[in-house]
Amino acid sequence: MTEGKSSLSFQRRKAVGFGFAGLILIFLGIKFAIPIMQDQDATFNQNGKPALLFFNVAEPCACMRELVGRANTQIVMWPEERRASVQLVRFNIGEDQDFEKKYQVFRAPALVLLDEQGLIIWRQDYPLIEGGPFKLEELEAAIVELGIKD
Repeated sequence: MTEGKSSLSFQRRKAVGFGFAGLILIFLGIKFAIPIMQDQDATFNQNGKPALLFFNVAEPCACMRELVGRANTQIVMWPEERRASVQLVRFNIGEDQDFEKKYQVFRAPALVLLDEQGLIIWRQDYPLIEGGPFKLEELEAAIVELGIKD
């Protein structure tokens, strides 16, 4: 009977060990897969078309949650036809500092409108408290000035 108990105890320890190792592998897989997927976003291909870069914060602190949430909501609720076929590309600030430096983005939320050659033609990197955080009407006027044809 003692031998059976010992065998059962060994099997439980073995099962717990495998379960723990499995959880560690899952955690590590997620930890390394997320940056890889995000790096793919940072290497977006503009394909000679205007693009709107939307920089936000993936995990905001408590003081930024409302602002980040409002920025996301404003972009999600913005009608696609008002963007005039401008490619919208999302980025989380802090994930690719070279990319952020290239487009001179040092805080989020921020919007950067690029023309067909990738030149910055409009930006808003300071959030508004009321009615915002983005001045979408001003952005829409800059898009219209691009003269985009579908």
